[in-house]
Amino acid sequence: MAPFVSEAVAAVLAGGTDLFLARAAWLHWTGSDRAPDLLFGYSLNPSVIRGHERGIVPLAAFAVCLTVGVAAATAAKGAAGLALVHVSGVFILGSIPWTALHLTIAWFNWPKALVPPHRRGESGSVTEWWRQRAAGDKGRGRDAR
Repeated sequence: MAPFVSEAVAAVLAGGTDLFLARAAWLHWTGSDRAPDLLFGYSLNPSVIRGHERGIVPLAAFAVCLTVGVAAATAAKGAAGLALVHVSGVFILGSIPWTALHLTIAWFNWPKALVPPHRRGESGSVTEWWRQRAAGDKGRGRDAR
């Protein structure tokens, strides 16, 4: 009984996270003023935060794929067996490209087809960092400190 309760709690938490991310992706895609601001803990740099908000669509797809894959793997413990293990593997491995797409959108704002339409003109966080770095080095020689 106890493992079932912990799995049910995990499923509810993962499902809630998926619903939040799917709603946030929809609101960011439509350009709604109600779209939540997403703060990720590793950076307070505004360009990084904007990058993750641009990449919310593949991030939501990643979370849904991972949740479905883990749920199928958990259900495979029962009588269903091998078919659910294959479904689980497909969804878990399918979440990896969504992660890569999220990072390329956050860092380089590419591919434009997955970026919300009103944010396609922005530059990626790595591109902004590179421009700021280049602007700070102008006028100095190679050995200047």
